[in-house]
Amino acid sequence: MSIETIPNIGNVEFRPIQPEDGPAVVRYFEAITPEDIRMRFFGPLRALSTRQVEQATQLDPERELAYVVQDRTTSDLLSIGRLAFEPGTRRAEFAISVRSDMKGRGIGRFVIERIIALARERGISEIFGDILEENTTMLAFAKQLGFSLTNVAESAAIVRATYTL
Repeated sequence: MSIETIPNIGNVEFRPIQPEDGPAVVRYFEAITPEDIRMRFFGPLRALSTRQVEQATQLDPERELAYVVQDRTTSDLLSIGRLAFEPGTRRAEFAISVRSDMKGRGIGRFVIERIIALARERGISEIFGDILEENTTMLAFAKQLGFSLTNVAESAAIVRATYTL
């Protein structure tokens, strides 16, 4: 856990997600626009089931990590970042989301920089994430951060962003 300041946001806590974060995760999801949900989950999703909330908050740290950015004033979740480790490799898949009303304010960069640092600490040599081809904002962001972008053979609609550590 660390308390940090994000310019134009204020003091936030960056910490591992916890099982008791379930209600906060539900509120976080409700604050994301349907379009942002589609971009993150590659399809529409109206609500999180109890099982999905449990899967998001109760992790096996040998297989997956998830961290939240929590506003220190309101206790609201502003972002969630994840790393899922590929068994038997030094690769991990990343995923991040930022609450819709907080996009464009530096939270995504804050989270991905910390996700990269966490991957390095775990001995990961490469992280990757799949992005919808139409999500031009995320693709430009990934390219700006030094990720290489390649088309996914199985789907012309998906681009894989890869970062070598």
